[in-house]
Amino acid sequence: MSNDFWISVTIAAVVGGFWLFKKGKSAFLFIRKIRRSFKGVCLNPKSKLNDEQCKRIAVGAMYASQQGAYQNSIETGISDMLPKILGEWWGIETTEAAHKELNYLCGKGYRYYFPFVYQAFLLDKPEEQDEIFQQNMTSQEDYDKIVMQFQNLQETYEELLACKVIAQKEDLKRYGVAGWDAGRICFLARACCEMNYISETDAWKYIDIAYDMVHSGFSSWGDMAMSYVIGRSLWGGKGAYNSVMKSTADELLTHENSPWRKYAW
Repeated sequence: MSNDFWISVTIAAVVGGFWLFKKGKSAFLFIRKIRRSFKGVCLNPKSKLNDEQCKRIAVGAMYASQQGAYQNSIETGISDMLPKILGEWWGIETTEAAHKELNYLCGKGYRYYFPFVYQAFLLDKPEEQDEIFQQNMTSQEDYDKIVMQFQNLQETYEELLACKVIAQKEDLKRYGVAGWDAGRICFLARACCEMNYISETDAWKYIDIAYDMVHSGFSSWGDMAMSYVIGRSLWGGKGAYNSVMKSTADELLTHENSPWRKYAW
């Protein structure tokens, strides 16, 4: 057989081995994430943060629980998962991208769209709902985003009721989605810091913004948690797994090691 044949075989073997390695690594990370998520509240035994700093990080406790991350340090404890979380999920691979996304969440996020989503949700006629979107969205991108969020809310409203996230439509307005934006800001700042995309000083600036955001609009960890679940529902629709997220919130509100139990609102 020719040398070209054996070269092709060798390349195929290398590529195939690399593919299996990637698949195996992804499976390992997924299984480890599931195992960590069932351990309850994960704490970093080497954390040197004071109580006030831990309380501020607790704004991102829902996101941290989803990923099986530490609840009491800038370090997440899931550094091998961060390239996937930041790169594949958020499109963040540079310092510029990190600041751009964090600044967007701080200044706009889902909070920008929600008042109009809620206003349209109270209406029955599609043409009246669309008129609200047309009048208030200034770009095609914003229009597409608000339509998606509105449709996701329509899909998941009954589930939000069934999971007792809300008891009536008015609760959507009461909770809003600031908890969703703030929770993501907090965790994203930690992750970007751990990947050296932003400094720890900058990470704390973003965490402080998230902390102030929820403490200006809520009166308890529970209210913030329900806001997070609603925001995630608008983000993911039927794939948001609201019952799972409600269980995550309940655990954080009751677990003996939870920062929400340790630190008063």
